[in-house]
Amino acid sequence: MADRRNIVLITLDSLRADHCSFMGYHRKTTPTMDKMARKGLYFEIAVPSGIATNPSMFGVHTGNYALTSAEDYNGRHWRQEFKYNTTIAEVLSKKGYSTLAINSNVAASTYFGFNKGFKYFLDLAPEPLPNKKIFRFFRYIKEIYNGTGVSRPWEDYYDELLKYVSSARKPYFLWVLLMDTHIPYIPPRRYRNYCNFISVCYSNWLAFQGPLWTFIEKLGRVVIDARNAYDDCIRYADEFIKRLWEDLKDDDPIFIIHGDHGEGFGEHGFYGHPPGYPVILYEEFTHVPLIIYNADVKGKVDYPVSLRQIPATIMDLIGEKSEFPSKSILREENDYVICKVFDRGRRKIAVRLKNWKFITGQKKENELYNLKKDPYEQENVIDEHPDLVKELRKIIQKHIKQELEIKKIRGVTRVIRLLGND
Repeated sequence: MADRRNIVLITLDSLRADHCSFMGYHRKTTPTMDKMARKGLYFEIAVPSGIATNPSMFGVHTGNYALTSAEDYNGRHWRQEFKYNTTIAEVLSKKGYSTLAINSNVAASTYFGFNKGFKYFLDLAPEPLPNKKIFRFFRYIKEIYNGTGVSRPWEDYYDELLKYVSSARKPYFLWVLLMDTHIPYIPPRRYRNYCNFISVCYSNWLAFQGPLWTFIEKLGRVVIDARNAYDDCIRYADEFIKRLWEDLKDDDPIFIIHGDHGEGFGEHGFYGHPPGYPVILYEEFTHVPLIIYNADVKGKVDYPVSLRQIPATIMDLIGEKSEFPSKSILREENDYVICKVFDRGRRKIAVRLKNWKFITGQKKENELYNLKKDPYEQENVIDEHPDLVKELRKIIQKHIKQELEIKKIRGVTRVIRLLGND
């Protein structure tokens, strides 16, 4: 096992791609990731398998789509999903890896089953609350005051993380989910290059205003840009990556860094991200950064890739055959990827091509956007390209058919188990 590479998977919660400087953002928000992207491999069009954290990270760990609702905060349903799927931590553990995780997001906690396959899972997340905005608001206030939960800065547990890793047998697989880029945006004072106390309060207050925020934000942007605090939080999270790389250099790990989903800043009338709002499949939520660093892969990939390809890609990077349903990012080019979610009883699906995006289930009418001409998805051209729409509908129909077949098989399996118990 001595020749097996250590793997570090870092998830940056709520990090959208177009706020990363290596993706062309005008501010220097990600200097460490910039270097890693330049020296490693990065992906121009990386897309989660679903929105928000639960379905997205389910795909990252299992290589598959979740068949439960993004709004479902019943842990039993998510743990049932994990029973039907093998995780990357399980596979690597069987191959002799120490599997370690540190997580402070309730949506990716042991309550929902994300500890499956990890021998050591340091869960810093609080217990989930009912999915009501008022509960979320008062929890945020409490956590901001105490510096815990979503407001806990990475520096508070960094030393614990290093002890965690140093005591592990090599090779290891380490997964860290950072909440520093998640609402509430409260960067430490020394990282406030663009924001101040007033803009921090303002940007976090907007998160609880719903669609009303659009009017308020446009009015307030003359004085304050709500993105300022978010950008400073990104810079702070980037410092974590820098320090971890420096401290783990002797272990020579492969780094895989990604966002789990993006964040809205009024492009389509929403600020922040679910829960509490309808799940939106526009680019501000579905376009995330993805970097592979310190592996024998370099360059830039300009075709669409899915985060659910990460497990198969990890197996590829360590020279092992994959047993995951998705294929390695490194093996062949995708023509399209799918991001989908069950939300408030509706199935919403986006098909992302290199220059086009088709969305169904989000509005009464289907949507088609030419992202090369219209990157902010403001002009629906669904009626102008009937042949393209026809082919994209076929892709979605095939996907739904496969999904229903999986559910049918699960139902039959459940009946057989019940009969066997009798």
